[in-house]
Amino acid sequence: MRVIAFICASLLICIGCEEKKSEETTTAPSASAAPAPPPPPPPPPATASAPPPPAAPKVEISLETVANTMAFSKTKLTVPTGAEVHLTLKNNATMATLPHNWVLVTKGSEASVAAEGLAKAPDAGYVVPGPKVLAASPMAMPGKTIDFTFTAPAPGDYPYICTYPGHYMMMKGVLTVTP
Repeated sequence: MRVIAFICASLLICIGCEEKKSEETTTAPSASAAPAPPPPPPPPPATASAPPPPAAPKVEISLETVANTMAFSKTKLTVPTGAEVHLTLKNNATMATLPHNWVLVTKGSEASVAAEGLAKAPDAGYVVPGPKVLAASPMAMPGKTIDFTFTAPAPGDYPYICTYPGHYMMMKGVLTVTP
């Protein structure tokens, strides 16, 4: 019985030695293996600056009044958002009582903008600057042409009116700003 115990103990020792040798050979680096190459250097910092954003498009709009009436020649205009809009307004009226302007306002504010302008009278061109007024031209006297430049607002539909007393209800249109 001692012999059997001795043989079993010897086998267990041998098996343990073989497992240890196996671990040593798989985890130990090979002497003939080449060292790993060093990591590549980081890329150099960018020296060229990012390209400038594209310039805002420039849009020319020519608009006229219709003779001795309270009407604009166009009631629908379209521009892209952010565009630099150059608007020329020719007042074709011959009657001294028909000066006109062009005022771009927020939706639904036409009456209040006209009323506020009326309170300021001609000294302010019948326009009171504020959050409801997005752009406004000077007053164009009969037979005269005025021009001005503004930046198109965010996409949407915006009313434009003449704020000379009594005109806004008839002299109106819509500027559609596209994305």
